[in-house]
Amino acid sequence: MMESHLQHQLGELAFLHRRARLWRQLTFCWAATGGAELLLFLLPRFTGWNTRPLWWLGLLGGLGTAFLLWRWAQRQPADFRAVIAAIGREHPEVWHLLATAAEQEPHPASGKFGFLQLRVIEQVVKHRHRILWERDFSRTLASARNVQLLALAGLLAVLCLGNGAMRRTATPGSLFAPEIAVTPGDIAVERGTGLVISARFGGTPPAEATLVLVSVSGQTKRIPLARHLADPVFGASLLEVVEDGLYRVEYGASKTRDYKINVFDYPALTRADAGLNYPNYTGLTNQTIRDTHRISAVEGTRLTYTLALNKPVARARFISKDTDLALVVQSNAVAALNDFTLTNSARYSLELVDTAGRTNKTPFEFVLKVLPNRPPEVKLVFPPGDPRVSSLEELALQGEARDDFGLLKYGVGFGVAGQAPKFVELGQSASANVKRQFTNQLAMETLGVAVDQVVSYFAWAEDYGPDGQVRRTFSDIFFAEVRPFEEIFRADQSGASESQQESQSESQGGNQGGKLAELQKQIVIATWKLQRDKRPNTMKP
Repeated sequence: MMESHLQHQLGELAFLHRRARLWRQLTFCWAATGGAELLLFLLPRFTGWNTRPLWWLGLLGGLGTAFLLWRWAQRQPADFRAVIAAIGREHPEVWHLLATAAEQEPHPASGKFGFLQLRVIEQVVKHRHRILWERDFSRTLASARNVQLLALAGLLAVLCLGNGAMRRTATPGSLFAPEIAVTPGDIAVERGTGLVISARFGGTPPAEATLVLVSVSGQTKRIPLARHLADPVFGASLLEVVEDGLYRVEYGASKTRDYKINVFDYPALTRADAGLNYPNYTGLTNQTIRDTHRISAVEGTRLTYTLALNKPVARARFISKDTDLALVVQSNAVAALNDFTLTNSARYSLELVDTAGRTNKTPFEFVLKVLPNRPPEVKLVFPPGDPRVSSLEELALQGEARDDFGLLKYGVGFGVAGQAPKFVELGQSASANVKRQFTNQLAMETLGVAVDQVVSYFAWAEDYGPDGQVRRTFSDIFFAEVRPFEEIFRADQSGASESQQESQSESQGGNQGGKLAELQKQIVIATWKLQRDKRPNTMKP
């Protein structure tokens, strides 16, 4: 027994696979029926045989076969092996994973799956490409359905041309023309496209025929139908159809019935207005951008997109590689994306589907660029490097800071080993992208430090983070080493080379303590930078 979540996921794919197979079977059914009907229609023209009973029998046979195929498809169980094989053909890297997950059985005694079994099943259920699998099956289903519709349309065209007498309700001698086939009959066409109308006469063709067009606005046009030599077909071309109407063919005292021309529009975007509601910490004024497909805003901005369409639609959505965003469809030909929070940059294509299932012919691309709320730029510019100071000296510190949306506070901090750090606030409320410089005197005497102790110091600044909370950012950390008041330096009188002196010093262990201190300092600096870059708002010195 397959695990329920995996069975549900594969069951949905199996349904799409089974439905696509049904459409393909119906395609062959319509094609075979259409070919047989066309043969039965052409056969009397060459042999004189009466094939009308066979014509109807072939039509009923095709419809009956289609019904049996549909009933058979409804009763078929889900074929998971076929689904896995289909996925494997498109994504061979996951074939073994799917096959292994589908073959897992619960323990006979407990009826539960083991840990490793659940891990394999979970990898399939939560696979990052599972949306692509469904999209592949949906695409295959749509392709099979479209081909089936083309085959069905071909069959209908054959039926329209197959036997003119069966398409007519009038008898010879009435006002309606007998034995005449009008193509395309009742039809729906896209607004602004052309249309070819022809009339084939089964008996003796008339000397002339006229196409009569009656538009929904009440205008009537009469267009003479052209004929080529002795061909029994009369025809005319309409360069552009812009509104609904009726048409018929008149010749002599007779005329055909009225045929309908229904004009439709594919759904399309006419205007896209974007409303941007910026986070409060930015200080920016909310704005509306008229008719734009590209948005650039700081993270946390709430976006409202109002899309004006050429007609009401049944469904609208933004589609990207990773996710889909459903739009709210309104009855007044408007679709909207309401109060969407911008977190990541993305590129979307707009899909519109009307009530007849038609999708937009023109792809509309939308680009949403999200600008990060960067932490403040803060650094110490003086003194350069790590100085050596006496225990009575005042160390002058100079720093600078700025932020893309303004600073809240800034200053310096310092600490002595074994003591909690202290923070000194030196300024507030700096405007966006305005560099603020600040200075401070660090009195060593007040710290009570002794010779060879080290005082760490740094700069800091605060701003608002993407979540609207206060965020504190730190500069690099530096160290001031406390030196003795007096240091005596003497020239070397031994005459030994520098390398010999260093070798002698190292052998005596004279600089081992200095190297150890320098190594500890580098470790502290590296740890400081790692913590700062990982979580700048919560790091503690």
